[in-house]
Amino acid sequence: MDAAITILYQASQLMLIAAVVLILYRFSRGVSIFDRVVALETIGLAVVGYLLLESNATTARLYTDAALGLALFSVVGTIFLAYFLGRGEFPDE
Repeated sequence: MDAAITILYQASQLMLIAAVVLILYRFSRGVSIFDRVVALETIGLAVVGYLLLESNATTARLYTDAALGLALFSVVGTIFLAYFLGRGEFPDE
């Protein structure tokens, strides 16, 4: 049973890495700044998912703490970007 779970963890991690690669493509080809902000938030979410999978696979608490910190900074960063975009501080390309 442990071998099957290990394979599932590895497959899930590979899918998250593939998702990040596709999101990076979307980030580089984003039409507006809003597309790029959504792409960055989604990358943050995928990295948090990867860290939580790694934490569960290795039973290391450090990954859970890192995922929690990254999620917090990701949300706060998105809120600040939305605030500055609402004020018109960033030019739209």
